[in-house]
Amino acid sequence: MTLIQVSRSGETVLIPPCLPDYLSAIHDLKPIMGKPADEDVKSIHTVMRALNAVAHVPTLYDHDLAIRLSQHLFGVQMAVYRVTYSTTILPGDRSVYVPPALPSHIPGILREVVGVPSEEEIKLAHGALRSAENLVISPHLFDANLSMKLSQHFFNLQFARYMHDSAAGCFVSESEPEELQTTVAQPNQGAQKDPSVVHENSELGREGQSIPLVAEAEQAPHDQESSELVQLGETIVKAIKDVASESKDVLDNMNRVLMLIKRDQSTVGCVDKYYQVFKNPLNQEGIAASEYGLPQLRYEYINDGYRYHLWMSSDHIARYLKFFGIGSDMIQDGEEPKLINGKEGEAGKLILAQLGVTRP
Repeated sequence: MTLIQVSRSGETVLIPPCLPDYLSAIHDLKPIMGKPADEDVKSIHTVMRALNAVAHVPTLYDHDLAIRLSQHLFGVQMAVYRVTYSTTILPGDRSVYVPPALPSHIPGILREVVGVPSEEEIKLAHGALRSAENLVISPHLFDANLSMKLSQHFFNLQFARYMHDSAAGCFVSESEPEELQTTVAQPNQGAQKDPSVVHENSELGREGQSIPLVAEAEQAPHDQESSELVQLGETIVKAIKDVASESKDVLDNMNRVLMLIKRDQSTVGCVDKYYQVFKNPLNQEGIAASEYGLPQLRYEYINDGYRYHLWMSSDHIARYLKFFGIGSDMIQDGEEPKLINGKEGEAGKLILAQLGVTRP
């Protein structure tokens, strides 16, 4: 809450809230005595913008401080209002509220407001204020002085409208209490044969029996809002799951592409008609043969009849079959897989086919 003190001279002193170091380095808010100067008000706006800029950083943003700054700004703007517009005519129709001039890059036209501001006039002032504040990301267009004046003008209109509505009793409709009292009598229609019951009910109605009915009337919208919030939460969770599923599909596709690129990488040596190819292939789990403890897979291409031949020992062939998860019927299980006798040629073709190397 805003701290308000009175000096020995009788002037009102507005005490600002204490600021953390990173905000006090921008502006050191000082107590305001008497009519607030423009620089004092602009300093408060600047600090509030700086605090809002870190709203997404929990370690820096202080929600309580934001409320105290907002309350302090209210007190300062009220002090400006009281100096500018005499309290003897609040909210007299003779008051004239003059808006600041708008530059060409801010849409809308603000005119002088005489007497009680209309909703349209308040709406126009609010729109101009928002447009001015949105320019804070464009330093060459943003005008802190204009933003401060628009904020004060918007406050003046709101407060003038509030004072008028309060004096005119426009906050509560006169028909509402009658409707609530009529509703009170309905649950007791069956007991109206007893005059004492009717009298008791009417007395309760006059003593504020409508309070529980207000709670009941508010309960239905509350339940509806709760249901809507639950439905909204379910929709958001479903949307997150859909996005996560789509992301997983994209990552799976990227993984397949990378595996294909890796599998296609080879080192080739050539002697006359003989080509030797060395590969460090990946299995379906994306594990490289070298990580599995296997030597590079080596096969030959003989440019004499276009023939491929796997150049490896039978033990390594058996381990490569197990590495790829293929040809289980060609190996004997044990501590170390052993290739069944006579299966070298068939196993070699199967491994080459796994690499995409096939004979024409």
